[in-house]
Amino acid sequence: MMPIIDKRIHSAGFVDPDTLSVRPIGLRTFNYDFLAVTISGEAFFLVKENGLSSIVKKISMVYVPAGKRHLYDPRDRKSWKNYWVLFDREAVNASFHKLLPTPGITVLNEFDTIEDHWNKMILCTLENDVSAKEHAFCLLHNILYEISRQSVTSDRNKKSSSVKYTLDIMHKNLREAELNFEKIANSHGICLDTLRKRFKRETNVSLHQYFIQLKINAAKIMLSNLSYNISDIAGFLGFEDPYYFSRLFKNKTNFSPKKYRESLNNEQELILESEPPLSENKRGALTK
Repeated sequence: MMPIIDKRIHSAGFVDPDTLSVRPIGLRTFNYDFLAVTISGEAFFLVKENGLSSIVKKISMVYVPAGKRHLYDPRDRKSWKNYWVLFDREAVNASFHKLLPTPGITVLNEFDTIEDHWNKMILCTLENDVSAKEHAFCLLHNILYEISRQSVTSDRNKKSSSVKYTLDIMHKNLREAELNFEKIANSHGICLDTLRKRFKRETNVSLHQYFIQLKINAAKIMLSNLSYNISDIAGFLGFEDPYYFSRLFKNKTNFSPKKYRESLNNEQELILESEPPLSENKRGALTK
């Protein structure tokens, strides 16, 4: 009997420490949209196109549209567990209007309901049956709906739209040498001094230092990929002078970029600082 191919959901699965050995690491690109949830441990996440980078914490979702070069790898292979699915965006948009999440990371409030749907979806994708494939697509709808519902709840709890907007601008513009924070403030009808005070109050870090720490986090992730030399990384992150970048990196991490990369190659523990701490209200098969 020929296998039944349903292009709406390409594949789905679950990754734990026992299956990580067959999972490739590093930058990759999928022909389908990629949705995943880290349920244990933490993962590195980097989107090459816009420099968006971060650490994915427990019960957090990652969404990457098809064709986007990205990295999504465990911080500690011994503790990481992850659900994933590859699906066709056009089919989802046609059937589930406006349910797709925003690309990037979404922190979920709880995962029990989603996990139940996801386990059933995985089983359905493994069956060679039309009704099973249809059921899998319906379960994907349930997953996306629950993610959307939790995202709306999370948005209502956020303190400041100006701070959220500034964070989004930072994440999406890591390749810029500097950001015009005054222009960002004015776009929200406030002055730069007000934005500075709000940002410091809600993140405990200054605008400039937060932006620098995001760049350092992105550099750490990129150093795990041997195809990038240090000058490439410096240029990608908006540093014209690679020597200045190296000095800044060492100042922030106590390691030069070269020594940091050597520690990765020697399979020593990877030291990757999380983003500067946010306030409580801001914390918003195959193997993939």
